[in-house]
Amino acid sequence: MLSAVASSPVMAQRWTIEPGISSQLTWTSNSLLGTGSAQNDTVFDVRPRIAILGEGARLRLAGSAALNGITYLDGSQSSRVLPEGDLSARLEAVERWLYLEGAVRASQTSADPFGVRTEATSTTNTVTTTQGRFSPSIEAAFGPLTRYRIRSDNTWTSASSADSSAAAATGAGGYFGRHAASIEHDPRPLGWRLEVERSDTRYDDGVTTALVTDLARGVVDYALTEDLSLGLRGGYERSNFITGDGRHAIYGGQMKWQPSARTLLTADGERRFFGSAWRLGFDHRTPQLAVNLGLSRGIQSAPQSLFEIPATGNVETLLLAMFTTRYPDPAERARVVQKFIADQGLPPSTLGSTNIYSQRLSLVTSRTGSIGLIGLRNSLVLSGYYTRTEDVPDSAVLATGLAANNNLQYGTGLTFAHRLAMSVSLSATIDWSRIKALGGVAPDLTTQRGARVQLNVQVSPKTGAVIGGRYRKLDSTVAVPGHEGAVYVGIDHRF
Repeated sequence: MLSAVASSPVMAQRWTIEPGISSQLTWTSNSLLGTGSAQNDTVFDVRPRIAILGEGARLRLAGSAALNGITYLDGSQSSRVLPEGDLSARLEAVERWLYLEGAVRASQTSADPFGVRTEATSTTNTVTTTQGRFSPSIEAAFGPLTRYRIRSDNTWTSASSADSSAAAATGAGGYFGRHAASIEHDPRPLGWRLEVERSDTRYDDGVTTALVTDLARGVVDYALTEDLSLGLRGGYERSNFITGDGRHAIYGGQMKWQPSARTLLTADGERRFFGSAWRLGFDHRTPQLAVNLGLSRGIQSAPQSLFEIPATGNVETLLLAMFTTRYPDPAERARVVQKFIADQGLPPSTLGSTNIYSQRLSLVTSRTGSIGLIGLRNSLVLSGYYTRTEDVPDSAVLATGLAANNNLQYGTGLTFAHRLAMSVSLSATIDWSRIKALGGVAPDLTTQRGARVQLNVQVSPKTGAVIGGRYRKLDSTVAVPGHEGAVYVGIDHRF
């Protein structure tokens, strides 16, 4: 059957399927951190998983999926099976013209952003979000410098939780669509771009009206050198959720600097109906170092926020960038990175802001930064973030003023790994985070600190074992303050 599929020119010609399973036994001094009085418990976790990569002339399928079964042996928390995964496929349905993309994503986020952060082996304060996406697009070129594109991104989002306190979060389920058409000419030296776009958010409550923004924009770009281009942009937008006249002019500028294939700086800014909107991104990589910086300000809804989350964590992204030259094949590079993370005991991502999954329409200001450094025996990843979320100004829709939708999050995390021997490594992680409500005399405030130490032993080429411990402390005016100590042992096997 597999050979028949692989023989088709449309279907994938090369398949990589890697199943695996991991299990962990954890003793915790406070399984109710953030929710009640301290209670000891033993947690047993089993996580079967599968990673898939299929590549062919016109089809690419990639991603992973897992089921995380968590059991509290003393019954302090509800036992659950939490799905995790990110699978995507892209089919060139009509050669060099029509493309069809689909994706399914399942992940965990905090039911209450002021509560304790979710842990991989915990069900406390957890909401499972799932999202399906279908994105047809038409992409073609008139010549070497001019091309056009028509694309429709459609996502459907839902949530579930066994925790009654998280029931309200399921009201954030709904639809998000982004439909755009553009035609552009590369700056050689003068370039241009014309585009139209509609963004559409619809919540499943049956009460909130669709939140729609229509936008038309023109861009003129000029290449000052082969590495640097500058541009001006202007246009018009119309929104149906603004008090008064929802029509406004758009104007701003942009720039791009790419001195080499390893370094890229992009920036754009505009005047929009809510004030300034901007994005800045900087990426730099060498075989031992990777830097990623991102700054942005714009409008966001809950289904949109899940749609825009990257497929990989920041640690994995940094390593993929560093290994680009040594492993140019994407499939091989992905396998090498996964093995490197497992061997070093690194997490796929370090600390980041909590995704707010509630019925909202938000103005989000975000600043993120990650730096990764690897050597012969040592690896280090440092990350930090700042996220300000608030109701869209002058909006007649979803301007609740609630702390869950109007808050400031910031924090930092550091992970260091050292290879003690060919098959033994030691890793340590520390993190600090804070979330506080905007406004108010005595705002809601939560601060969390954490530390983890872990020893990784490669028992065989496909089997690894871990032993470690963690400590967490929670100070909050909203959740139940407290601290937790935990020790754990685990095993992971790839088939």
